[in-house]
Amino acid sequence: MIKEFAHAKINLALDVVRKRKDGYHELQMIMVPIDLFDTLEFELADKITVESDITIENNAVIEAAKLMQKRFNINKGAKIKLSKKIPIGAGLGGGSADIAATLRGLNQLWELNLELEDLEELALELGSDTLFCLHNKPALVYGRGENLLFIDTPKIESIYLLISDINVSTANVFKNHKEKYKSKQFDKLFRDYLNQKYDRFFKKTYNKLTKTTLKCYPALKSAYRIAKKLDSNALMSGSGSTFYILTNQQNEKVLVDNLKKYSIRHLKTGLKA
Repeated sequence: MIKEFAHAKINLALDVVRKRKDGYHELQMIMVPIDLFDTLEFELADKITVESDITIENNAVIEAAKLMQKRFNINKGAKIKLSKKIPIGAGLGGGSADIAATLRGLNQLWELNLELEDLEELALELGSDTLFCLHNKPALVYGRGENLLFIDTPKIESIYLLISDINVSTANVFKNHKEKYKSKQFDKLFRDYLNQKYDRFFKKTYNKLTKTTLKCYPALKSAYRIAKKLDSNALMSGSGSTFYILTNQQNEKVLVDNLKKYSIRHLKTGLKA
């Protein structure tokens, strides 16, 4: 049996540059994998099947497995067991992570002996965040997700995810997003990151999709207000419904005490080791 871990991600910064002629949006993002993950187990079988502990419509794992089977002319199947921990539609990249883990797992199960670079084209066909999730390393991600520049791991001790039950559609958010101009805000922010000026970076970072997401899903506004009360630097990840707060030993106890006052679901995690 082969086992793969599909790590979630958070966006430390997200800028929307423009809408491209192909319909996708040009993005600039700083993304890091975190220690929250789904688990996928793979066994040889006559056909491709997926068993999951939750119901998932239009399961992307099956799509990825069948496409990989076709692309590499594989005459074997696979029994895949998916254990979900990453919330769906939360901006944490759970679907993309599952797809990437499927590519890695089947590469081993079917003894294809491919390098990750050999799977990049397939990953991009299956999703915009999937290439990042394939490699699972901190990166500047730009274009629609097809360009990666691997970067140093930032100094983050703990991450508190404030999780809503609202399932956000990335496609719906981008459909409604309007970007009127391109500033140099991201370039300055990225320089701070590269120079390891993390205190300044985390005070100035932003997510350009926040306003659009809140407009499309007004029920998220209360969670957003709570997150900002807890920490003025709280940020939304991706286009989804999760807000996160970064902590250190000095402010973690205060945050935990304040979290008890609100009935918002939260989860403590950290960066992927």
